[in-house]
Amino acid sequence: MTTILIVLLVIVILGVGYHLFALLCVMDFFRKSGEQKAPRLSDEKAPAVSVLKPIKGIDPSCAENLASFLAQDYPRFEVLFGFRDADDPAISIVTKMAAAAPCDARVVVSDAGAGANLKALNLQNLAEAARYPMLALSDSDMVVDRDYLRRIVGEYLRGGRTGIVTSLYKTSRPASVGSALESLTIALDFIPSVLVARRMEGITFGLGASILISKDVLRDIGGFAAVADYLADDYQIGYRCYQKGYKNVLSAYVIENRVGRMSIGEHLFHQLRWARTYRASRPKGFAGYGITHAFPFALMLFFAHPAGWTGGLVGLVLALRYGLALLIHKRVVRDPAWPRWLFLLPVKDVVSFLLWLWSFAGSKVYWRGTRYRVSAGGKMVSMGDGR
Repeated sequence: MTTILIVLLVIVILGVGYHLFALLCVMDFFRKSGEQKAPRLSDEKAPAVSVLKPIKGIDPSCAENLASFLAQDYPRFEVLFGFRDADDPAISIVTKMAAAAPCDARVVVSDAGAGANLKALNLQNLAEAARYPMLALSDSDMVVDRDYLRRIVGEYLRGGRTGIVTSLYKTSRPASVGSALESLTIALDFIPSVLVARRMEGITFGLGASILISKDVLRDIGGFAAVADYLADDYQIGYRCYQKGYKNVLSAYVIENRVGRMSIGEHLFHQLRWARTYRASRPKGFAGYGITHAFPFALMLFFAHPAGWTGGLVGLVLALRYGLALLIHKRVVRDPAWPRWLFLLPVKDVVSFLLWLWSFAGSKVYWRGTRYRVSAGGKMVSMGDGR
């Protein structure tokens, strides 16, 4: 065998090993989270919580997403909707929702603060306006059940010296090919990689879908101002808690992400931004992430050396990928219509591999209407509007 064939074979074998380990991690995490149902957090033990929702523009299902945070079955909480721009089109929608809310809800509009990450600055202004000692922050395109707060707060209180409680997320009902590719990427790449990292090194990061943190811990890590120049503010919050010796907890509660009718181009730009952010924040880990692209490497091996055994390796990798997909569907996604998109899985895997390669070709990303350059360590510099 040539050197190239040997290298491809080694990568495929490592990828098969990774996927077998990922299957075990997914089964273990969701089996334990299903078996170990924690007692319901009583009203007497529930600390007051300020829910922080930084908003820019109108997301798909905007009103439904935000309304789910207003309808929590929780004794004492408030919801703060934050905007940087007084002309944001979502303000009129949110103002009406806050006025009719069954809980205390307020709109905070402020462009105070200095830093490249406008979301982090928005969160900083919201945290300063928050009345309560616990802060629950999440992206504006997330939707939750009525017991969301009660569950994550319960996990926080049981965690010991807890830094954050953070959550996985899913997209259960894709509305287009682009959103289906996004959903498959979340389910088959993101969720397993987080659970493998959890088993290997613990949760050393935060996930923007949901982070619960106390004001005291936030103050100890420097507040949102300390992460205002980083693209991955969620990652930095969790990492700084980890550096301070706090225990980060991955919640058993998986949040629903509503992306609407995402185009293929939007999917590509979103995943490229994620890849370049990951590469800047954890360069060694991102390089090692290449072995997770076992299917494209198996295809390259087959095309380089067409034979029964190389074709068998392609079939083995696909079987593992579809096995993981069915497991994630059963334990996490649970929507009966989701499997009809699984015919895209091989295409998604090839696209994800090409995006991984593409991420090494530059440091520019596009986020919320603005271009940024991401430097080593994950810091960002605005480059103005447009792609």
